Amino acid sequence: MKDVKIIIPADKLDIVRELDEKLAIVFNVTIFEEIATLHTVVENQQTSILLEELKGLGVGTVFGSIIVTPVTLTISSDKKEVPVKGRGISTDEMIANIKGLALLNPTFLALVFLSGILASFGLIYSNVIIVIASMIIAPLLAPIALTVLGTMTPKNIYSKKAVLAELVGLIIIIVIGLIVGAIFNWTDPSRIHEFGEIVNDQINIRINPSIGDIVFAIASGLAAGLFIIRGESTSIVGVAVAASLCPPAANVGVLLASGTLFLQAALGSLILLVLNVISIYASCALIFWVSQSFVRGGSVSTRQFRKISKIYITQIVLTFLILILIIVFIILNNQFGWLTFN
Repeated sequence: MKDVKIIIPADKLDIVRELDEKLAIVFNVTIFEEIATLHTVVENQQTSILLEELKGLGVGTVFGSIIVTPVTLTISSDKKEVPVKGRGISTDEMIANIKGLALLNPTFLALVFLSGILASFGLIYSNVIIVIASMIIAPLLAPIALTVLGTMTPKNIYSKKAVLAELVGLIIIIVIGLIVGAIFNWTDPSRIHEFGEIVNDQINIRINPSIGDIVFAIASGLAAGLFIIRGESTSIVGVAVAASLCPPAANVGVLLASGTLFLQAALGSLILLVLNVISIYASCALIFWVSQSFVRGGSVSTRQFRKISKIYITQIVLTFLILILIIVFIILNNQFGWLTFN
């Protein structure tokens, strides 16, 4: 449930009160010094509808403000039962939940830096525990999710910033892998390769893209989308997403540092990384758009659905087409062996 507080000029009160009958929501109203405060507690599935109706009237965009806070428990003798259609939250709430680690800021950069170091050393030492540690702290899910959410808002003010954050994060991890790989190629190259062949299992398994890798990335993206639209913590599912992104990115750098003999292997890891990014984006988009289709109880309202620009819908459709083509290519490549990156 959500506690919704609406603060508006008192002379605008009649505009908002029209929602009482329309949405069957009862507001507690107080007026002090020409400022009206409306307060109500609504079910999660009602929040998105209420917020978008309020914004449609100009509340929070032209005048006044809206404050939404979670409610863990309500006890009331006259509480009316509301049919539960799901736990979907509004797009604004989803953005607020993930925005902190989806844009370039000191915290995001620090976590990327640390995850890059852990991933690079974990790969070189072939230590699964260190690699998993890098996945836990890598903040690579939020920018992808915010990119998709940006396409669901009329002004789309977040997508470009989120894409930039994801690119910068992945580039930083690749560069860290390059530096750490260069150090080990100078001091102890046998941990990576011997006699022109890669001998490190953790590095070797991230060279040739496979259907299994794509399925894992898609499943991770779907799970992430479900957690986000329900307003749940994405800490656990974020590890699965990072597993598809952080180690492959570090792998690219480590292999680039190993010399021209391993450029083809580095290309294989880069292709795997790109495929995983596209897969996670597409699967997150699928969940968000499905939830949006069921607007009464989903994550966005009918008004917002109609405002979304067609160009962004086209972008998402193209992403799915690209993903399908990639999967077909991988299947054919596994069958005919057109490309190998060993």
